[in-house]
Amino acid sequence: MGGHGIETNVAATLTSSAASVSLARSRNYLLLLAGQVVSQMGDRLAMVAFPWLVYARTGSTLDTGVILALYTLPYVLFGAFAGVIIDRFDKRRVMVAADVLRAGLIALVPIAASWSLPAVYVLSFLMASAAVFFEPTKLAILPEIVAHDRLLRANSVLTTGDNLTEVLGYGLAGAILAVVPITTAFRIDAVTFLVSALALMLMRYQKPARAAQRAARSFGRELREGMSYLRHHRGMLANTVMVLGAAAGLGASYPLTFFLAVDVLDGGVEAFGIFEAAIGAGFLLGSIGVALTATRLHKGLAMTIGLAIMGAALVTLAVAPTVGLATLPFLVVGLANSVVLIAVDTYVQMVVPRELLGRVWGARFALTQGAYALSVIVGGALAGVFDVRVLFVAAGVLVAVPGIVALFVAQIRDA
Repeated sequence: MGGHGIETNVAATLTSSAASVSLARSRNYLLLLAGQVVSQMGDRLAMVAFPWLVYARTGSTLDTGVILALYTLPYVLFGAFAGVIIDRFDKRRVMVAADVLRAGLIALVPIAASWSLPAVYVLSFLMASAAVFFEPTKLAILPEIVAHDRLLRANSVLTTGDNLTEVLGYGLAGAILAVVPITTAFRIDAVTFLVSALALMLMRYQKPARAAQRAARSFGRELREGMSYLRHHRGMLANTVMVLGAAAGLGASYPLTFFLAVDVLDGGVEAFGIFEAAIGAGFLLGSIGVALTATRLHKGLAMTIGLAIMGAALVTLAVAPTVGLATLPFLVVGLANSVVLIAVDTYVQMVVPRELLGRVWGARFALTQGAYALSVIVGGALAGVFDVRVLFVAAGVLVAVPGIVALFVAQIRDA
């Protein structure tokens, strides 16, 4: 099945309202953007607090890697299932329910942490499970509220908002956690989830009629359709294989970043916050660059060359002697990652038929987040055995090689 024919079909099915309203005047898009900015600010604080809480209690690199992996493991277990739910039901309501559930779960973390660390693991897993229904839905709903020719810019602006929260959120997280109880981070995050849910409830959105028409179809059949599309569409298959390879390297680099900051460079949680903020700043620069060059950006080259640059930056961390000098490679990692992610997301949204987007995203998340979660655990475990700097070289190679190889694959290079 050719990609260009699908793109034409997608464009033809856009509603007239989405096609005629610019991003700056799109109520639904602006509400989605605003809710995400607020919610993600809280997430950045919690993402620093979770590994610090576990590491402070256990001193174990493996346990810390596990808590980080729990954010992605549910995508493996529930990703494909969530894809069917997303395509069947009102996408806005699915997102609101996920936000409200996560608010309740994160609010319980301070209570659970006071009497049982395993309970914190359970809550982390349940929160990540709710996110399985939110993140793919956000990507699937975008083509329904934004015109086809504005998707690249819409994705880049969403990513810019995301990255602004990384710069501000991670930058403040280290400083905040140095002076206030760690439980405060989780309470703040709970409030931001509720703000996001409120913003989504204010959207004027009506689910496509075809979602209700499919209700009588076999759930098992729909469950298989997303994975089947990935296998049989040549462009999506090649793109997915490339992303899987890169996800393995990026997953390993996440716990390695924590241990580089805390153990190798002896910078503590403040250094981890600085590194994450640098990645966020790079994300911000990259997303702004994509927004400004959206009409001229070549998606295929952005994906492939971006991965090669990201991998090279990870390798250079092996020789960074101080926190300050390590910050620049993390900035480059964020910048390249932003460009790659925006190009990949837009490619999927433009190629896959809208009625299949939820299931395809669910299947993709199951595969890529599975690779990511496994590599997070492996990276955390290996950090207790091997030099963290050597492991950064291995992680960088894992990220760069898929991009370099993909340069010779026409379905990706010419996307």
